[in-house]
Amino acid sequence: MSSTVLPSSNYVSVTWGIRTDSGGLTVTLLHRAGIMSQAGASHVTVLTFDNFPDYDQVEVELRKMGRLFGDVSILNLWDWLRGESFPARTTGASTSAAKDFTPITESDSFESTFRGGKEISRTRYGADDVTVLQVDHFREDGTLMLSDRRDFRERGVRGGRRIVLCDVEGNPYKLWKFPNDFYHWALDRMNGKTPTTYIVDSKTAVNMFLKYRRRNALTVHVIQGAHVEGVTSDGRPILTEARSKSIAQLPAFDLVATLTKRQRKDVTDIVGTSPNLVVIPNSVPLPDPSSITLERPVDRGIVVAAFVPRKRVHLAIEAASKAHATSPIHLDVYGEGETRPKVEATIATHSSSAFTTLHGYSTTALGETKTASFILITSETEGTPLVLLEGMAAGCIPISFDIPYGPSDIIVDGVNGFLIPDGDTDAMAAAIVRLQSLPAEKVLAMRK
Repeated sequence: MSSTVLPSSNYVSVTWGIRTDSGGLTVTLLHRAGIMSQAGASHVTVLTFDNFPDYDQVEVELRKMGRLFGDVSILNLWDWLRGESFPARTTGASTSAAKDFTPITESDSFESTFRGGKEISRTRYGADDVTVLQVDHFREDGTLMLSDRRDFRERGVRGGRRIVLCDVEGNPYKLWKFPNDFYHWALDRMNGKTPTTYIVDSKTAVNMFLKYRRRNALTVHVIQGAHVEGVTSDGRPILTEARSKSIAQLPAFDLVATLTKRQRKDVTDIVGTSPNLVVIPNSVPLPDPSSITLERPVDRGIVVAAFVPRKRVHLAIEAASKAHATSPIHLDVYGEGETRPKVEATIATHSSSAFTTLHGYSTTALGETKTASFILITSETEGTPLVLLEGMAAGCIPISFDIPYGPSDIIVDGVNGFLIPDGDTDAMAAAIVRLQSLPAEKVLAMRK
């Protein structure tokens, strides 16, 4: 591939956090970063903002898994900041910062995060033990690096923020009252005046870029998921809370990419046409054809999805159970999460344990699409589901609810898969049965 495909720039892929078991959004952005590094971007930095201590291990594991490739590295904001030096002021600590400087003390109740036996952060929670009220970050030498207090107006009640950066001796150096001001300062210091392209997938991180305008910075927002959560009584779409600001302020970015034409139309119906709004679908690497079995038993189906409410895995169990009553099948389910009790309850209700296997989370689950006959997709919403793309690339026939967005842009019903009215488990069961009754040559054509 030519080294001049992409213009000269620092390329930074932005997300809030990454784990080895992260889902489709993370896998997609890592794949994109890898192919960008091979298409003239040279080095690509994946920038994270969460307070996770073990990114060095995550990077190693992702490379072993093949999800991180090319000249790509992960950089965490706090680890970067630990490498920056802020000498003590000759005039003493910052007076304005010192006034609002209230670091966590030994007498406070807090939880510590360690790396290699060294304390790198302390977190103070609210009375519910969930709400974060303060996070203090430490350097490797034990000095306080930054104190981020979020209950400044009234202790114990979230509200009012003070972010205080400390010098090498742990004394207050610089103060911010708004987190985005701190993030903007960090981005400026991180990249200086070098041309930098930020590609932001995360709905959590994207809001910090709404007012980040610099001569040397290009900002690209990729809308990976659905942006609406229903309609008003008069038919107007309701923006999701997480995406309302970024969708309503499209001109704040140099480029905004939806994954499908249908989603672009829905966005323009809400905010009007915008010249910076484009369609750029996700991509996946094509498997080696020799690794794919085209002629395979038609009775084996799979589900690959996190056990979270949006994925509605229990509906896949329900549909498979109804199909099994007519035509015996086996369903392998790969995933884990908070809705597992609901999934297990559905299996019990429909007496499905004899033909349903819960395998838990697996990093190799998508490899099963090379031998499984069909894959069930029962999400409420998606962008372009990675599992759909990878499944179809491997010849696994998709049977999917017609949801926003993705399936209807890729699946031609009855030709390369089946589109089912959203939530209709009877229709999904009928499609499973129909697939098994098709002539072998028709099934083979669908796989191809």
